[in-house]
Amino acid sequence: MKHAKLTSIALLYLQVVLYICSGAQAQERQAARILEATGVKGGLIVHIGCGDGKLTAALCANDSYIVHGLDRDPENIAKAREHVSSRKLYGKVSLSQLTGNGLPFIDNLVNLVVAEDIGPGAPGMDEVMRVLAPNGVAYVKKAAQWAKTVKPRPTRISEWTHYLYDAAGNAVSKDAIVGPPRHIQWTAEPVWSRNHHTLASISGVVSAQGRIFYIVDEGPASSMEVQAKWSMVARDAFNGILLWKRPISSWAWHQRKFRSGPVQLPRTFVAEGDRVYAALGLEAPVTAMDAATGETVKTYQGTEGTEEVILNDGVLLIVTGGPVPEHAVKDAAQRKGTEFPNTKTITAIQADTGNVLWTWSEPTGGNLVPVTLAAKGGKVFFQAGANVVCLDRSTGEQRWHCSVTETTKPERNADKKKRKPQPARSVGWALTTLLAYEDLVLWADTKRCVAISAGSGEALWDCPSKAGFRSPPDVLVANELLWLGPDFAVGRDPHTGEVKKNSINIEDLWTTGHHHRCYREKATNRYLLTGKRGIEFVDLVSDNHWRNNWVRGVCQYGIMPCNGLIYAPSHACGCFMEAKLYGFWALAPERQTRKPSSAVQLEKGPAYGEPKTKDSKLTTLNDWPTHRGNPLRSGSTSMKISSRLKDAWNVSIGGKISAPVIANGNVILSAIDEHKIISLDAENGQKKWTFTAGGRVDSPPTIYRGLVLFGSADGCVYCLRLSDGELVWRFRAVPDELNTVALGQVESVWPVHGSTLVEDGVAYAAAGRSSYIDGGIILYGLDPTTGKTIYKEHVRNSHPMVTSAGDKPQIERQKIDQNATDAKTFTAPDKSDAFSMEGVTTDILVSDGNSIFMRHLRFNRQCVRQPELSRHLFSTSRLLDDAENHRSHWVLGTGDFSRIAVAYSWIANRRGGRKDVHLAVPYGILLAFDDETVWGVRRGEAYTLFAETHRPFSATEKSLPDFRKVEDDAGERWKWSVDIDVRPRAIVRAG
Repeated sequence: MKHAKLTSIALLYLQVVLYICSGAQAQERQAARILEATGVKGGLIVHIGCGDGKLTAALCANDSYIVHGLDRDPENIAKAREHVSSRKLYGKVSLSQLTGNGLPFIDNLVNLVVAEDIGPGAPGMDEVMRVLAPNGVAYVKKAAQWAKTVKPRPTRISEWTHYLYDAAGNAVSKDAIVGPPRHIQWTAEPVWSRNHHTLASISGVVSAQGRIFYIVDEGPASSMEVQAKWSMVARDAFNGILLWKRPISSWAWHQRKFRSGPVQLPRTFVAEGDRVYAALGLEAPVTAMDAATGETVKTYQGTEGTEEVILNDGVLLIVTGGPVPEHAVKDAAQRKGTEFPNTKTITAIQADTGNVLWTWSEPTGGNLVPVTLAAKGGKVFFQAGANVVCLDRSTGEQRWHCSVTETTKPERNADKKKRKPQPARSVGWALTTLLAYEDLVLWADTKRCVAISAGSGEALWDCPSKAGFRSPPDVLVANELLWLGPDFAVGRDPHTGEVKKNSINIEDLWTTGHHHRCYREKATNRYLLTGKRGIEFVDLVSDNHWRNNWVRGVCQYGIMPCNGLIYAPSHACGCFMEAKLYGFWALAPERQTRKPSSAVQLEKGPAYGEPKTKDSKLTTLNDWPTHRGNPLRSGSTSMKISSRLKDAWNVSIGGKISAPVIANGNVILSAIDEHKIISLDAENGQKKWTFTAGGRVDSPPTIYRGLVLFGSADGCVYCLRLSDGELVWRFRAVPDELNTVALGQVESVWPVHGSTLVEDGVAYAAAGRSSYIDGGIILYGLDPTTGKTIYKEHVRNSHPMVTSAGDKPQIERQKIDQNATDAKTFTAPDKSDAFSMEGVTTDILVSDGNSIFMRHLRFNRQCVRQPELSRHLFSTSRLLDDAENHRSHWVLGTGDFSRIAVAYSWIANRRGGRKDVHLAVPYGILLAFDDETVWGVRRGEAYTLFAETHRPFSATEKSLPDFRKVEDDAGERWKWSVDIDVRPRAIVRAG
C-alpha cells in the first residue's frame, strides 16, 4: 500500500512536471511564431497584457532581445516576476504595472509591441505607434486574428553609412530632425574610453537600417598595460540594445599616442542595407556580415591589409596597404620590418558577387593620400601625390587628373648625425580633404580649397583654407553652400566660390580657451556641428546657435548625426567634470510634450502605518546602516575588528551585487541587475526575504528605524519593513512615467540611485541624470515613515543660445595658460571656461553633517541650493564608478574646478601638480576618513596606500580652494605611505 501511494505521488509529480514543461514549450513555440511573423531580430519587445509572464519570458529568445511586460493587475505582475525569476531572466526581462492609457516609454524606442487586445481602456494604436522605433512592428490580436502593423521610417531622418556620411565624403547629413540635444534616447557601455593620451577606444561609428556599428577596444580603463580587446559591435540605433559582437584579431596599437592618428581607422568599415563590410583584423580580408546577426555572408579574398573601405552603387572600393596596412606600422609587433611608406592599391569589387572589377596601384609608395578616396556619379576620385585623379568606376580607367599644390609638411633631409630622412607625410596622417558634390570635386589642404569639375578635371576656382586642430581641413557643403573650417565665417556658392552668406562670428559661440577637439566636424543641412569644447550647433537657417559643453564626441572620431539623433561615443575627457556625460549616448532633440501619467505619486503598501517592530531600534556603532557607513560616506568606523579575518559564513548570491549594509542583525544588499533587495541573517547568512523593485538598484539601501529605504532605476523611492520586506510605501519621484534603455535594461528617464541619504529624520533622494537633459533633476526630502514630501528642489540648467543680432557684453578676454575667460563665462547660462561649467550629473547624495551635496552642488537641509561651496567627499565622475579611469578621482574638497590652468587631471595625476598649481586636498582613487586622518589609494606606476592629515567638517569654516599655488601650501600632508602590489577595489577603515 505504501509503495502504491509513493507510485501515485511520483506519477502525479511527473504529470505536473510534464504539464509545466509542455506549457513552457507551447509559449516558446508561440514566441517563435511571433518573432518569425514580425521579422524582428533583436531589440526591445513590449508585451501588453503579460498575464503570468510565460509568453513574456519566452519572447526573450536570445541575448539580442530585452523584454518588458505590462499588465494592469498587480497580482499578475507578481506572478510574472516569480516566473521570470525562476527562468533566471529577470533584468533582461522585466515587468511593471500599466496605469492610464499611455505607454511608459519615450518616442521611437520599441522594436516590437505584442498585445492580445488594444481596445477600450488600453493604450490606443496612436500610442503604440508613438513608442515604436522606425520600422518597428505592432503585433495585435483581435477576434482570434493577429494583425501586423509596421511603423514606416520617416523620410526626414537619414542614415550615416560611412565615416564621412557616404562614399562622396561630404560629412553632411540630410537628416532634418537632428537638433540640439535635449533628451536621452539611450545610453550604453563603455562608460569610459580607455585613456585620453592613447589611441581612442572607439575607432568609428556608422549606421544603416536602424542599427549602429562600431569598432571598440573593451580592455580595462584602469591600465593601458593590459592588452587591447577589439571587437566590432552592433546595437539597435533607437534603443542601444546590443545585437551582436565579433572579435577583431588585431588592430592598431592601443598605446599609440592619440594625436598621431591613424586617420584611416574610421574608414575601415561601412554599412548599407542589411550588410556590414569590415576587415576584422589587420591581416584579415574584408568580410560582408549580416547586419542583424553578425554572421559572415561573404569574404573578399585578396583584400588583406585593408586601410579604407567605401561603397558606392553596389561597388566596394577598398584601399589595401602592403605588406601591412599603414595603421599597423607604429606597432613593432605588426610592422615586420616594414618602413613607411607602404604601397597602396585600390580594388573595385562587386559587393554582391565578389567579382573584382579592376585594381589601381600607385606607381611609387606614399602616393595615395589617406581619406581622400571618394565616389559619385560613376566616378572615383582621390589624391595621388600632387594630383587629384578621376577613374571610371566601372573600368578603373583614368578619366583625368588635376594638379594641386602638395602642401604636406616638407620632407626633411638627413642631418649631420646621419639619421634617416623623414617623409613628407607622417605615418597614419594626412592634412588634405577631398569630397564629391554634384558635378564638383572639392579639394583642400592647409593653404587653399580648390573646386574642380568632376567631368573635365578643370580647376574652376580656389580660396584660402586652413586645417583643423590635429585634423584635416573641414570642407562641408550644407544647405547648398560651401562652408570651410575652422571658423565657418562665410557660405560660398560651391560652383563659383562667390560668398552668399555670412555666418555667426564663431568666437561668439565657442567657449574661449584650450583647443578644438581632435576630430573633424560634421553637419546637417540645418546645422554645422562643431567640436570646440562640446557640440556647438551653428544654425544655417534661423541664426539660433546653441552651445552644449556637457556632451562631446570621442577623440579622433567625434560624433554622428543621423536617425534624428546625436550619437556621442564614450570619451576619456577631463574637462567639465561637473556636468559632462559619461558613456555612449544617443540624444534626441526637443520633443512634443505629452500629458503626464496619471499614476499616483505616493503608493501606500500593506505595511503602511503598521506599528514598529523590534527591528526599529536605533542603530549602534557596530552597525553599518548605509552606503559607506554613514551620511558622510566616510567608509570608516570606530569598531575594532581582528587583523586576522576568517569566514563566519558564505552565501552565493550570483550576478552583480552591491556592497552590503548591516543593522539590527540584518544584512541587506541589492542584486543590482535583477532589481532585487535581499535580506540575510547577520548571524548565519540565511535568507530572510527578497523584494523585487521596478528597476536596477545600483547601491545598497539605507536602514533606518526598522525601515529599508532605497531608490531604483524605475524612478521610485521605496520603503520596506525591515523585519519581512513588506512594502510600506513607494514614492514616484519622476515627473512622468517614461522609460528608456540604459546599459542594456529598461530604466526611467529619471532614475534614482539606490542609496538614500537620511539626515535628521529626512530621507533625501534625487531623480534624473543631468541638469541639462529631460528637464533636469528633482531633489526630494521625504518623511521616511510616511513617504510624504517635505522638501523639493528642481535642479536644471538653461541652454546657452547665441543669436547674430544684438549687442554683446564687452568683457575683456583673460588668458589663464590653456584656460581663458571672456564675456560668455560670466553672462551665459553655462558660465563656462575651458575646463569648468555650471550644471551637474547625479550621484549618490553625500552629507558633511550640515549640508546635502549632489556631487559639488551644496543644498541646505530644506533642499535649497547654497551659493557657497564647502568640503565634502565627491567623485569627479561617480562614487559608484569602478572603471578606475585616469580622469576619475575621489576628492575631499569643495569641487570648484573653475579657472584652473589646465584640465584638472593633468594636475592631479602628477605628484607636485602642474603649472605651479596642485590639488591641495586629499584625493585618490579610493578614500576613507575620520575627523583626524584620511586613508587613500593613489595610482602611479604602482598603487600607493597613504594616510593624510584631516580635520572635522565645520559649518563655520572658511573653505579654501581645492587647487592652490604650490608655494602657498603648508607642505607635505601625508603621515605615511606604502606601495602595494595588489589592485585595490574598496577601502574601509575600522578601529
